[in-house]
Amino acid sequence: MAIAELFLGAFLQVLFERLASRELLNFARHEGIDMLLKKWEKMLSSINQVLDDAEDRQLTGDLGVKSWLEDLRNLAYDIEDLLDEFATKSVENKSKAESSTGKARFLLPRCCFKMSLRAFMFDHKMRSKVEEMDGRLEELITRKDSLSLIGNNGKRSAYRQLDKLLPTTYLPEPCFVSREDEKMEILRLLTGEEDDKECVDLKVIPIVGMAGVGKTALAQQIYNDGKVTGYFDVKAWACISDDFNVLTITKNILETTNSHLSCEGKDLNWLQDKLKENLSGKKFLVVLDDVWNEKYGNWTILLKPFQSGVKGSKIIITTRNLRVASGSVWQLAQQ
Repeated sequence: MAIAELFLGAFLQVLFERLASRELLNFARHEGIDMLLKKWEKMLSSINQVLDDAEDRQLTGDLGVKSWLEDLRNLAYDIEDLLDEFATKSVENKSKAESSTGKARFLLPRCCFKMSLRAFMFDHKMRSKVEEMDGRLEELITRKDSLSLIGNNGKRSAYRQLDKLLPTTYLPEPCFVSREDEKMEILRLLTGEEDDKECVDLKVIPIVGMAGVGKTALAQQIYNDGKVTGYFDVKAWACISDDFNVLTITKNILETTNSHLSCEGKDLNWLQDKLKENLSGKKFLVVLDDVWNEKYGNWTILLKPFQSGVKGSKIIITTRNLRVASGSVWQLAQQ
């Protein structure tokens, strides 16, 4: 289960997947809008490239960027609704075609058949919607350029430093505002009684959200809560960032669980053996802060020592990447 805020980057990824789906592309070709949807995909892709910079600038109080992001969010939802209508109409067309006899379709003049396929696009209401979406998207592109938003070119941008302002488990503030509900829900997931019939698979609780919303601060509050301290035998915290180095992460976790152990110059096998010993037969909590790696092969290696813990052991991850939090990566890694 994920305690998450749906953020634009993940939502755009959903739109990209839908725009590339075979069913939608087939329908679009029949309706004569395939080129338009390809255009939308390219425009959304160019917007996605500057999304990190936009979210950074929004956090600094840039009202122009904030307004742009709000309009982008609204348009993204409207485009998804429109794609839902396309999908519904596609199913209806397919159903009607299958209900007709093959002979009747053969006798239908080709020109009339093409006209029936395009009838949906000639619907004035739907055509107006498509034109409206296209105009709004064009306007967002123009505003994007005027705001001088910077593309990340597939690299990490400055916004990630915002998540690094809180690199340790120590609380920087005496109080924590507006996250009490989320905190209580995660505490329930962490310390709730396990079902005896449930398997002993490692439980992962993702905290997902855009930069600056307080993922790390929330994890710190939970990590230092008295209920958590009393419930788990061992706790460990590791800041991951974009350098998913299994040796370094394992070393950091091991040093947290055993501060008297010297890990300098040790190889991964030695580190994992020692970590396995430290966790064996214990109920542990490990927090992995700022996770971005999606390759389950790396997770498979990292999680090996964690299999020695007992039922009730948990891992919390904070991430901006919805794919990391989806669960599929973790399920594959634990197999």
